[in-house]
Amino acid sequence: MTRFKRYLEALIAALMIFSCCLSAAAETPESYDMSAPQNLQAGHLYAESALLIDMDSGEVLFSKNSKVRMYPASTTKIMTLMLALESDLPLDTRVTIPAEAADIPEGSSVIPVKPGDEMSFEDLLYGFMLSSGNDGANAIAVLVSGSIEAFVGRMNARAAELGLEGTHYVNAHGYHDSGHYTTAQDLATLSREAMKNADFRRIVAAPTWTMAITRGGSAVETKIVSRNSLLQSGEKYYYPDCTGIKTGHHGKAGWCFVGSAERDGMRVICVVLNCALENEKWYDAARLFEYGFTRYSDVTAAELLDRAKNGFDHVSIDGAAQDDPQGGELALELAQVAGGEQTIKVVSGSDTALKAAADRLAEGVTIEWTRSLEAPVATGETLARLTCSLPDGGQLTAELTASRDVAAQPAASEVPQPATAAPAQTAESQEEQLPAANGRRGSGALVFALLGILLVAGVAALIAVRQARRRAEARKRAARRRARAMNSRPAQPTARRQSGTRRR
Repeated sequence: MTRFKRYLEALIAALMIFSCCLSAAAETPESYDMSAPQNLQAGHLYAESALLIDMDSGEVLFSKNSKVRMYPASTTKIMTLMLALESDLPLDTRVTIPAEAADIPEGSSVIPVKPGDEMSFEDLLYGFMLSSGNDGANAIAVLVSGSIEAFVGRMNARAAELGLEGTHYVNAHGYHDSGHYTTAQDLATLSREAMKNADFRRIVAAPTWTMAITRGGSAVETKIVSRNSLLQSGEKYYYPDCTGIKTGHHGKAGWCFVGSAERDGMRVICVVLNCALENEKWYDAARLFEYGFTRYSDVTAAELLDRAKNGFDHVSIDGAAQDDPQGGELALELAQVAGGEQTIKVVSGSDTALKAAADRLAEGVTIEWTRSLEAPVATGETLARLTCSLPDGGQLTAELTASRDVAAQPAASEVPQPATAAPAQTAESQEEQLPAANGRRGSGALVFALLGILLVAGVAALIAVRQARRRAEARKRAARRRARAMNSRPAQPTARRQSGTRRR
């Protein structure tokens, strides 16, 4: 029986493993269900490595081998464009294409531009980004940093600043080199930073651009069409919510794409690396976008504003009473909120995304103070009016009111004055007066001692005089008593009586 039980358990385990294998095998790109984008699995993607994040918070929404080191190909140009826009060169600067633009590997994609061509810096940026021109990448590197080597050094330094630990650059365009690599996670982080720049967003979202080039003294117009097929209206892979960013490809890297999309205030960034065929990256990007948009839920503007008010929820009241328990600090409360029922899309169940949405909302807040911040202040008193612009173009208004009373410091005439006292002496004046005071104390002590001795002597003399008087009076009283005694004594008998003769 025990043996049979072991066989049964082994059979059940084998069936479970087989079932899991079947399930895994069922998760293929071909098994993806477009009607249920929320069920996306890693097996539904063609890419070897992929990632999807919320653009506002950086919250990871989907990941597949996202930390594995990969070759970026021309997605490298995301860093090149970002550094160009961060440089001191204004977009309307007239630039001349340097000789290094022609120093590119055979088979490179080009704008094309030639050494000596003149154009605006803006035209150069559009041309190189949309056409993925390696010639333009080299030109930008030299124009911005003076040399390609210096620019690549700046690329790696900027990567370190952003914490891109899995990234290293060897060139400005992404042509294959074994020492030139990145990860899907790093590309997403880089793109999120770059998309904070309005000029960057404008360039990567353009489906076409016409460059005005001066070549050999003649004006030449070159129309550039973006290689991002998701931006091309009317094309097979057009995705109306796509807002960028960059394609990439070479033999070692496969077909790559870093994309961005926005719908109803939801903004996401996807990365797909090393697809076997070009169209696979478009399928993967669209599937990731659709999955991402299922991960959001509605949060009211009032709730987000309440979270965002930490930048304006406290004020310091001037002239508060000295015994105020909070030292004049006053918390403010939202009241009379209008428009707060409007909703904003936020990644479900993410505190990070909730905070990011609140911070983003706070950027559109303006405050008009309706009274001076001076005591006294009464509970519920309106101190300011708040207006907030919402992502959909709507507006929220509210009042900021006092959460408690703040009493005012009494006027000087109302404060009881202390009794007049001798001015306090400083330590120096006390030290200066110390010897004299000690001298006065010594003289006084001697005087008191002498007076004490004289007093004692006087008292002793007085006692002695009184005692002498008492003794004298006592002698006189004793003499008077003897005298009285002598006068009252009977007469003594005569001799005859003494002899026995009697008188008859």
